[in-house]
Amino acid sequence: MDPSDENISLTRILERRARTLARLPSEEITSAESLQLLTFPLGDERYGVYIDLVQDVRPLSQQNWSLVPCTPNFIVGAINIRGRIYSLMDVAHFTGLPSRSFTETTHVLLLRSRDHDMEDAMELSILADDIPQVVNIPFSAVESASVTLSTRMQEYVRGVTKDMLIILDLARLLSDPGIIVHQEV
Repeated sequence: MDPSDENISLTRILERRARTLARLPSEEITSAESLQLLTFPLGDERYGVYIDLVQDVRPLSQQNWSLVPCTPNFIVGAINIRGRIYSLMDVAHFTGLPSRSFTETTHVLLLRSRDHDMEDAMELSILADDIPQVVNIPFSAVESASVTLSTRMQEYVRGVTKDMLIILDLARLLSDPGIIVHQEV
């Protein structure tokens, strides 16, 4: 890769982050009447998770990660975050969305179940196609899972907003026995 191409890519990423951070909130909503979510794109869809479940957000391109043989196709690999090894999951692939390639804007979200005091609280890293954003969504804007979502996807959704932001039920996803790999090589 030509060093000038690398500088152009970095400049694009920094410009996109600056534009994202410069946006003003459209309205002030108190936390008592809203959900604070970390939102991120997967393909053509936008997803959100409760912000208190997010432990870390990092660009995939700056991380050490490896493919892991003999794992389900939704497990992209294993990643080292702060000296701990986590499985790297593609939620889109797990729920039946089409595969996508990784780009310079792909990010890793380290998520942990609400059982913060328990030693066996589930932790998982998932992929986001672009830089995540923090938003406040009024409770009144959240509707039940739409019939437009696949049956498989509806299992892991807490709700959907009118602009089609899909709010993931991370507890349900983390408790699904299908994400646990029980194979030995």
